[in-house]
Amino acid sequence: LHITKPPMSITNKYDRQLRIWGEQGQRRLETAKVCLLGCDPVGVETVKNLVLPGIGNITIVDGENINHRDLGNNFFLEAESLGQSRAEVVASVLLEMNSDVRGNGIKKAI
Repeated sequence: LHITKPPMSITNKYDRQLRIWGEQGQRRLETAKVCLLGCDPVGVETVKNLVLPGIGNITIVDGENINHRDLGNNFFLEAESLGQSRAEVVASVLLEMNSDVRGNGIKKAI
């Protein structure tokens, strides 16, 4: 037996948020843009909490590559990412969490 789920409608996907701030609030969130300067754990967690309910666009700016210290304090980074751009990897992981959100990571010193 193979059961396929129909695509989730926006109304169902964001039902919790719609009940809290209504359709107008959701539309405002969906058109909002956020830029995070530096990939510290608190900032990344905050952006995650905007990605999940469907913020419109995120930009992550950080000039560093992922090192061993990052693996211990940033939930979104894995050992396979060592040496890669912190901004690009974090942005990629966050964007995987919600296909409605657009964004990018920029490797640039801040």
